[in-house]
Amino acid sequence: MALGLGQGAMPLWGQERSELRACIDSCSSFISAGEIDQARRKAEEALEIARALGDSLAVAEVLVKLGNASMLQGDYNSSLRHLLAALRIHETVNDPAGRAATLNSIGSIHFYDRNYAHARRYYEQSLAINKQLGNASEVAKLTGNLGAVLEELKQPDSALVHHRRHLAMRRALDHVNWMPICYGNLGTCFDKLGQSDSALHYLQLGVGLLTRSGANDFSLSSTMTMLGVARLHAGQHKAALRDCREALEIAERLSDLPMIMEGCKCLYNAHAALGDAPNALAMHMRYIAMRDSLSGEQRAKDLMRLELNYHFENERLADSLRTIEQQRAQEHASQMRIAHERDQKRLFIFSSIGVLLLALALWSRLRYIRRSRNLVQQERDRSEKLLLNILPKPIADELKAHGRAKARDVDGVTILFTDFHDFTRMSERLSAHELVEEIDACYRAFDRIAASHGLEKIKTIGDAYMAAAGLPEPRPNSARDAVRAALAMQAWLKERAQERSEAGASAFAMRLACTRDRDPRRSWAIVSSSTTCGAMRVVAAAHSRACRAVGEVNISEATFDLIRDEAGLTFSPRGRVRLKSKGEVAMFFVHAKGQPAATNQSF
Repeated sequence: MALGLGQGAMPLWGQERSELRACIDSCSSFISAGEIDQARRKAEEALEIARALGDSLAVAEVLVKLGNASMLQGDYNSSLRHLLAALRIHETVNDPAGRAATLNSIGSIHFYDRNYAHARRYYEQSLAINKQLGNASEVAKLTGNLGAVLEELKQPDSALVHHRRHLAMRRALDHVNWMPICYGNLGTCFDKLGQSDSALHYLQLGVGLLTRSGANDFSLSSTMTMLGVARLHAGQHKAALRDCREALEIAERLSDLPMIMEGCKCLYNAHAALGDAPNALAMHMRYIAMRDSLSGEQRAKDLMRLELNYHFENERLADSLRTIEQQRAQEHASQMRIAHERDQKRLFIFSSIGVLLLALALWSRLRYIRRSRNLVQQERDRSEKLLLNILPKPIADELKAHGRAKARDVDGVTILFTDFHDFTRMSERLSAHELVEEIDACYRAFDRIAASHGLEKIKTIGDAYMAAAGLPEPRPNSARDAVRAALAMQAWLKERAQERSEAGASAFAMRLACTRDRDPRRSWAIVSSSTTCGAMRVVAAAHSRACRAVGEVNISEATFDLIRDEAGLTFSPRGRVRLKSKGEVAMFFVHAKGQPAATNQSF
């Protein structure tokens, strides 16, 4: 039997095989772009070519593509029929990797059809095969899938263990694109456990990463729907309405029936919670219509019938294989006769060999050119990645386009400053290696916190750390983001100090302030080589350093005016503090609700 496009397949030759590969690649691209009708058409073209070529693994690969496309359209009967046919081929040719991938897809069909016991069984079979193959990426994916199944089976504690393992595996594999999915799964699990704060934290992280990375709309719609549900449970009804509406719009654009149904359900609950009975009724009726089109007792019977047919076909396949062996013996005898006749046409054979050698030489040259182009592209990508690590993306894009970057003014920027309390005394207690190691651990944590809140790191000067919210492009709520990041930094440092204290080691305490000028005409200057701050604001922020308290987050009155109504925050007025060249300025401490004030108030 000819090998095809699956794992272990031979290279494809000829125009027909090139067309086959092009159709399969186009199908994958259309699925990623959410154009499912186009994907199915390309898959059907590929299936005709693969069958004409007699390429079994190519047929199986195309059937899996058709199954996944049908599943995304909610046509579970067609999807399962295609996948079972692919599974039969993988079992016949003993292709464990293809069998594991197909079992995973079949499990997903049962999951979306709410048949969670069946989904779990298929996921576990696929996981066992991938563990034997040592396929770390697939093991990670199936660990996450089992976590989702356990959630639906009302086992959130066990599901949480799987989701945390999934996140750890993705981090170990450096699969950055999977982080939003991991965060979304953790968020929904915490939501089912009634831990709303943790649920909202992880779901917002997931939405933020998907938005910034420009990921596919399917993932964004799914995660925003989960965020809307979590907001409903947390009592944030207006925010839930906004998230669910946006998720539904994306799902409608993708024509994704299961996601449209979930969006309608979320909007129904949001309207009902807000007392909007007409809109709630409209969404409920639409949800019922979508649910009826995707589920029902008849389809469940059809799914079971397809599985029974699959096992019956396996029995018939054994009989067919014996017939095929007889046909192969006859074909071999015929080929021997043909070979004898070809011996009389040596001139034709030598000509064919010459053409073949020429084709091989051209193909080898083509491979060399492609490999060279790939190496050049890799170097280009490495250089661009290094440039983006050094500069903000808008500045890097301007440098690449014009060879230089112009200075710009950005309004509405909030600066975050930190410095370690009694740093000189701490440096005397620790060795040079321990001191540098501890500062590095702190600054790495600050970098992660700053990035997760959308802050741009400016610089570190010894024991001082500086970041800005609202750079390199202005955005609303920069003051809120800076203060949230500041609270997270103080919380992390306190936990670090507790751990080191229990271990008998010295630990840092920190002063921290966020400042923002009242004058909207003042701005922040961005230059091509780095991100810097206007001199007047830097001086003001440096002056505020004198009035910061250990373990607290100190904010100026200008910052307080912007976030005073922010949910989850409390404020303690400090009165007016005299600053050099600024006069008396009102200052405030800010805390997260439920967070105790720092016991050490030394200045």
